[in-house]
Amino acid sequence: MRLPHINPQHIVTFFFVAKETSFSLASEKLCITQSAVTQQIRALELQFRIKLINVRRKRVYLTKAGEHLMHLAEQFLSQTIIIEDYLKSYTFNNLNVGIARSLTRYLTGIIETFRDLHPSVRVTVREAPSKVLAKELLDFRHDICLVGTLMQPSEKLKIFRIPHVEKLVFVAGSGCPLVAGQTAEWKDLARYPLILQSEGSLGRKTVLECFKSRGLEPIIGTETDNVEWAKDLVCQGKGIALMFLPNVKEELERGTLKILPIADSEVTYDIDILLNREMPQTPVMEAFLTVIRERFNYIIIQG
Repeated sequence: MRLPHINPQHIVTFFFVAKETSFSLASEKLCITQSAVTQQIRALELQFRIKLINVRRKRVYLTKAGEHLMHLAEQFLSQTIIIEDYLKSYTFNNLNVGIARSLTRYLTGIIETFRDLHPSVRVTVREAPSKVLAKELLDFRHDICLVGTLMQPSEKLKIFRIPHVEKLVFVAGSGCPLVAGQTAEWKDLARYPLILQSEGSLGRKTVLECFKSRGLEPIIGTETDNVEWAKDLVCQGKGIALMFLPNVKEELERGTLKILPIADSEVTYDIDILLNREMPQTPVMEAFLTVIRERFNYIIIQG
């Protein structure tokens, strides 16, 4: 398909001049000056070297070429309105949300609450590492992203931070020797293989920094972004893992996983809500943020 060289606004202006049979009435409909209307019609005629309109006694008369163009202009305007309605409908009826994999189970209730309140809105959820979602948001692939705390985020992101949402806990299988003790030291944890998320995950970054700040280098066992597989590996005694507490509650209740209490610190999890500063905030996005505000009671604006 070749690229058109015509100015679409000239066609819209021509349509209203022809329909109203008046430059002044067309200017009122279009909310522009009469001289601007005249200039656009003249530019259209000069571009294609064709006479479209005659004016006699301040009344507009179409030439044969103008009459035929009038029908085409009406079709063009109708198609433009269809496109406009589609875009408006999409904006008001679709919400694309990115959620960090470790947060999916914890935030499912928010998604379901929003769906109950707004059943006509189609909600699409993508799970991925936090850094991946932030990059995709900048590429306009999501409307909102819910991730772990971002380090050195892009200035193009608007961030709402919910601090200390929930604890991260070290878990081990019921047969792990560390389970027998009352508390575990970081140096003890460093002797066991870690089940970690892949590169780019903020959960991975958090746990590695905990060890690094204490001058320790942990043993990295398996890397996976699949929370269920990670839990299975821990249950099998293949290693230990730092996990978001809501993701392991069922296993803790069944006794297949055990929390390893840490002697000198508690690791908590913040949630960052990301918006693209270049993307207009739609009513659907506002409604989703309202559900989040009501769930957590407050939001601290990061920037």
